[in-house]
Amino acid sequence: MKKFITLALLVVILFSGCSPVKEGQSRRTSEPVKPQVADTRLIVGFSQMNHINPWRVAETNDMRQVADERGINLLVADADSSIAKQTQDIRDFIAQGAQYIVCTPFTYDGYQEIVDICKEAGVPLIMLDREIAGTGGVDFLTFIGSDFYEEGVRAANWLADIMGNNAKIVELHGNEGSSCGIDRANGFHDGIRSIDGMEIVAFGYADFERIKGQDVMEDIILSFGKEFNAVYAHNDEMAIGAIQALKAANIRPNTDVTIISIDGSKDALKSIIAGELGATIECTPRLAKTVFDTISDHLLGKEIPPKIIIEDRLFDSSNAIELFDEGF
Repeated sequence: MKKFITLALLVVILFSGCSPVKEGQSRRTSEPVKPQVADTRLIVGFSQMNHINPWRVAETNDMRQVADERGINLLVADADSSIAKQTQDIRDFIAQGAQYIVCTPFTYDGYQEIVDICKEAGVPLIMLDREIAGTGGVDFLTFIGSDFYEEGVRAANWLADIMGNNAKIVELHGNEGSSCGIDRANGFHDGIRSIDGMEIVAFGYADFERIKGQDVMEDIILSFGKEFNAVYAHNDEMAIGAIQALKAANIRPNTDVTIISIDGSKDALKSIIAGELGATIECTPRLAKTVFDTISDHLLGKEIPPKIIIEDRLFDSSNAIELFDEGF
């Protein structure tokens, strides 16, 4: 009798495990299975050259924010100022299914391999905030950013007006070989070339960093003493560093030495309000809206111009307080 009871229990256990499961239910729980929804968002790879200063951080944050607002899957990588790493990052983006690549190049030259990688994969490439050797609409989809040459010209004109066409100028460059550095220098040099009494007496490279701007300015002060009365810095961070060096050497910024820079950061606007920095020419890092509008237009089959130039403003004592929130 016990044998029959044991067999009966075994049959019940076996068949209970093989009972039919309704469609859409889990075999283990008999609860409805949640259908897996495919991620159909547009995938965009964003290769940021580095994050060594607030401008780069603001640009990346802006890209993340606008991508999130528009439901775009943004892949982000920091190239750490290395073209080799940037090249590998872009290969990785394409392997992950990126449909567009946005790249901020470290230098003007050295990007042919990235151009070729994107062309071979059929993935449109957008150059952001700096240019490379090549032609928009041919080698890459487009360039989006400021007119760096015009920034240099505006800086020269402002300084000439303020200094009465009489200035011995220290010029602080960023990193060698960048398109923005080349154009900002050329624009400024062309701007002062025809003005008697405006000359560059010293220059240095400070990689667009505040602490390096201070170090380079300290070295120049040691070499030239007070034999200059103006500073043209290619970005705000270097200008603010230079101001610290001037103050440490008992040289009064905006009194003994007039300073103009480029970017339009909140720290620069604070310095203008404090009466230390003379002016800064805007070069906004808030480019994401234009980037994603351009991608949207391209997806709709609209013609994309080879260059999309952002209009920039000049901030000085006349508008720094009013426009302070416009800084980054």
